[in-house]
Amino acid sequence: MTGRPSGPAGPTSTRTDKGVRGFELDVHVAFTHPLPQAQARAALLVLEGLTVDLYQPHPSPLHADPQATPDPDAGVPSARLTGLLADPELVRAGLTALLGGPARYVEVGVRGFLRSAHGQTEWMPWRRNAVLPRAQVAAVTFEEGVRFVLE
Repeated sequence: MTGRPSGPAGPTSTRTDKGVRGFELDVHVAFTHPLPQAQARAALLVLEGLTVDLYQPHPSPLHADPQATPDPDAGVPSARLTGLLADPELVRAGLTALLGGPARYVEVGVRGFLRSAHGQTEWMPWRRNAVLPRAQVAAVTFEEGVRFVLE
């Protein structure tokens, strides 16, 4: 994935809990075609209560330019959502809605993380991957360390 998280005024991730380890729901959504920011955010509302990071192409991919800003017309090809897994059935319903609409594929799982005292998040590698047809959302079990790819 080549992109960078963006939002109205930069990343919408605001992680303040430092020196913490645990597991969080980690969802990656790739859209069938890049969507405008507002449309991408609206589509992701089906997964309520999660932190959203929209990924857009970097305006200067070959040269580091701190002044470069993302092109709002470039569209959002994919997004990442993270947060606590409150209700697995609501998440499955949201995944079904995304896969029936704008999503080309979805990766979902409960992933281990370690947040340093400085606030930097290190995600643990997935222990196992399971690839399922997009119609088998009900088979997603939310086991810790297992990533389900629905395509």
